[in-house]
Amino acid sequence: MKRERDLLQNNNFVRLLSLIMGIALWVIVNSAPGGQSSGLATISQTLRNLPVTVVAPSDMVVVSQQPQRLNLNISGSIIDVATVQAEVAQIRVVANALAVGPGIHQVPVIVEHVPSNSVNYVPDMGFVTVDLQPKVGQSFSSKLTIVGQAAAGLTRGEAIVAPTHVVVSGPDTLVHQVAAVTAKLDISGAQNNVTRTVPVFPVSEDGHIVPGVKCSPSTITVTVPIENPVHAVKLVATTVGTPGQNYVVSGISVQPSQVDVQGKSSVVDALTSIALPPIPVDKLTKTQTVRVAVPIPFVGAHLSRPMVNVTVTISPKATVTLQGIPISLVGKTQGIAYTLKGSTTASVTVSGPAQLVSTLQAQDIQAYLDVSQVAAGASRTLPIQISLPLYTQNISVQPVTISVSAVKG
Repeated sequence: MKRERDLLQNNNFVRLLSLIMGIALWVIVNSAPGGQSSGLATISQTLRNLPVTVVAPSDMVVVSQQPQRLNLNISGSIIDVATVQAEVAQIRVVANALAVGPGIHQVPVIVEHVPSNSVNYVPDMGFVTVDLQPKVGQSFSSKLTIVGQAAAGLTRGEAIVAPTHVVVSGPDTLVHQVAAVTAKLDISGAQNNVTRTVPVFPVSEDGHIVPGVKCSPSTITVTVPIENPVHAVKLVATTVGTPGQNYVVSGISVQPSQVDVQGKSSVVDALTSIALPPIPVDKLTKTQTVRVAVPIPFVGAHLSRPMVNVTVTISPKATVTLQGIPISLVGKTQGIAYTLKGSTTASVTVSGPAQLVSTLQAQDIQAYLDVSQVAAGASRTLPIQISLPLYTQNISVQPVTISVSAVKG
């Protein structure tokens, strides 16, 4: 039973069966008594609901047509009619509007690609009413709407759309109703970059889709970066002003010393530190801790904490003079001999926190002259430059100047 049902549902089988039945009917009708033929019989049939294709100029658009389908009456011999019925799919009903301009026209109907020229083809309507309008095109930038949120702790970056513009084409009156071309992308729960191809839609000012126009291209490719731009950034504190007499700043610390910054990944990655507002120390004679607001490093940044504590350590001031520090030369040019005019050692006076200064020794300090700018045959007076250990960074130095002459060796 199933096999018979499948055969009846097969279009080719039905067409073949119709052709065989038609031939059999023709034989019966045209057979005279005694088996003699009396001639070919002519029959009429109606092919129903055939689509009508309107052919229009390339710069015109078919806004509407009536009717969109019609019936086709065919007549001829049984065999020819049966052949047409079996090959009805190749028949094309056309309303040729190539010779008319904009407006509403009645266009005659013709039948093309007929299976048999021996059959008469008569449409039940000889004309189709066609409304033609000029085709126009307008470019729009794609308006993307992103819905949903990335996975917890992640943020989305700026979307990249390709192509950036879409051309809307169609009848002039319809294209002018288009206010934007929109697309939508859902990134709910995304843990990695999202790249998808999404359709675009021409919409009016009230957000409704405008029918009867075409978008080219009809889709765009959207890439949305999914980022984890949270970085720990060092906080840097400085002071401004002068402590009380015989006191100096011996240290400054920030608690906590860093803050988590979240924002656009490319900006956060380039952020190495955040400078806090300078702490005033004028006339201070003791250690002080102040509450300081952390500046927003860039527009759109989010900080893990808005405030931090800054402690400025104030210590008694001491001064010590260290003798006999050797003077070295740096920046020498090969082939030139340099001669010091004066002492080859320096005497350096250091002021700073008493607990640091009191432990300094001559070997803790480096004294040098930069002779890179002293030309052969010249003599210049240069300041001694001093290098102190890192832990003495708050110490001040009183330098001495020495004359250096240079001659070619």
